[in-house]
Amino acid sequence: MKRKDYKVIFKGQILPGFSEAEVKNNLARLFNADAQRIDRLFSGKPYAVRKPVTRKEARQYEEAIRKAGGQCQIMTLDGSKTLPPNEESSSSIFAETPLSRTPRQNSNEPLRLIRRIGRTRYLAMSWLVVAIEAIAFLLPDYLPMLIGASLTIQQTVSMVLGIHSLAIMLTLSLVITRLHDMDRSGWLWLFLVIPVVNILLLFWLSIGPGTEGKNNYGEPPLPPANLTRALGIYLPISLMLIGVAGAYLYQEELVTWIQMLPEATSEWTGLEYPQ
Repeated sequence: MKRKDYKVIFKGQILPGFSEAEVKNNLARLFNADAQRIDRLFSGKPYAVRKPVTRKEARQYEEAIRKAGGQCQIMTLDGSKTLPPNEESSSSIFAETPLSRTPRQNSNEPLRLIRRIGRTRYLAMSWLVVAIEAIAFLLPDYLPMLIGASLTIQQTVSMVLGIHSLAIMLTLSLVITRLHDMDRSGWLWLFLVIPVVNILLLFWLSIGPGTEGKNNYGEPPLPPANLTRALGIYLPISLMLIGVAGAYLYQEELVTWIQMLPEATSEWTGLEYPQ
């Protein structure tokens, strides 16, 4: 087992060609730290960003900090010895293009067009899916009245299927981006085709927290705006409260409706309901 006898010290030193704001931003992304902790790194006092670490791990942190635009030192835990800078990383840092200076950037990483959305934005955007489906449901009855002409069955079916397809694509996009926010593979959307499991998946996506900071699918989503909060938080809570209050106030009607539901279902399906 390799001994962890070293620590990585940062004193706020910046390499030529970098600004302090740029280095702070890069280090915040590198260490997944808040602004207050990053400001402490630039107080002028020695700060151990990582300890204890092995010599190899210390060199890796040194390289990452250099790519972020900072300069650090590798010392033994007791401070009695300081390792010289890695010559390869020192020379290569000036040969890199500005695009390659961002920490954690990997040229082999695949292009990801779909990023991340949080719970609130996911719930808010889900209302758009509901609105699209409502349009598809009402279109056959109200569109002929609006245009003043009748539609053939083929035209009606084509428009309804097109609108349903739009709702399905938007739903898949929301599910995939929500899974990415939870650092899960977007291919989990395939569980939507499994009965019961799809309901559990949608419930999990609605309440499950996303990962803090950067994950394998990109930076964290932006904080939701006020309108997004209203649609994603306050509206669902209001609807639940209204539903609970309605069920409490109309208990007898609700029980009667539940008792009549099997008979109504048998009429819809054409199957005889056993007495």
